[in-house]
Amino acid sequence: FAGNLAGLFEIPLPAWLGNLAASGSRGPAPLGDFAAGVFATMLATPCSAPYLGTAIGFALAGSSTDILAVFLTLGIGLALPYLAVAAFPDIARLLPRPGRWMLTLRRILAVFLAGTALWLLTVLAAQTSLVAALAVAVALLVAGLLMRARFAPMVRRASAAAALALAFVIPLALPASTARQAVQTGPWQKFDEAAIDGFVREGKIVFVDVTADWCVNCKVNERLVLQSDEVARRLGGPGTVAMRADWTRPDGMIAAFLRGFGRYGIPFYAVYGPATPEGQPLPEILTRATVLDALTRAAPEGGKDAGAAAPKTVRNGG
Repeated sequence: FAGNLAGLFEIPLPAWLGNLAASGSRGPAPLGDFAAGVFATMLATPCSAPYLGTAIGFALAGSSTDILAVFLTLGIGLALPYLAVAAFPDIARLLPRPGRWMLTLRRILAVFLAGTALWLLTVLAAQTSLVAALAVAVALLVAGLLMRARFAPMVRRASAAAALALAFVIPLALPASTARQAVQTGPWQKFDEAAIDGFVREGKIVFVDVTADWCVNCKVNERLVLQSDEVARRLGGPGTVAMRADWTRPDGMIAAFLRGFGRYGIPFYAVYGPATPEGQPLPEILTRATVLDALTRAAPEGGKDAGAAAPKTVRNGG
């Protein structure tokens, strides 16, 4: 995809698909609009995965009513820009006009997409092995070069498709590295759901962080909130136990833990304590105030825990 955006080669739609779209657009207005909406949704959904992933997971794991409600809301959201222009036509004048700037933007996006591919290869290396990740990278490069080769179109496309298929097969065929052990640094210890009740009975607070190498939101929360001085000090206090569950590789135990809270995606955070023994889930986007407030409310004795500094009281006889 990065090579395609950079202009190294083009990936045309199959003729039958293009004809179908054209016939739909020439048909009755509702049918043409529906066909355009279907294609727009198919093309846009992967780009919006970080925002839609949790909603789609919730819908598909719920009832028929949940599915209809979530997808109806998504459809309304996709239609809102068109409805806004229809209601206020002057808005269309604010939209940028096509021009050479689109080619520049295309190349900039190609750079970001190539960077994403490199990051995903590091995640693949963590899940399988470095050899498998390098082999996949080579297969992808070969596929890109074949798309530029001066072969017959059918031969070029078939060869590139074979190289792409090989990229999918390589991680399954090559032996995986030994079981990956997440390195726990700072106040963090390995997630152990069975031990949480014991810590709570001792009057301690347990903070659970479910994360993964491929979860960008997890890394942002970790860097901006969990590693901040005040939050890190509370998590490392003597009355607090910080547990980190690594979901980089599929793990049935972690998945079952998430399902217990009605969640099917990450990031996920929960705080246990004498005041919240069943666990208090936190929002996916953390703030320092949110974490500190949850730790305080989970603590015994009206919100005082060993990890927080007790306020000093000054008596002057008055």
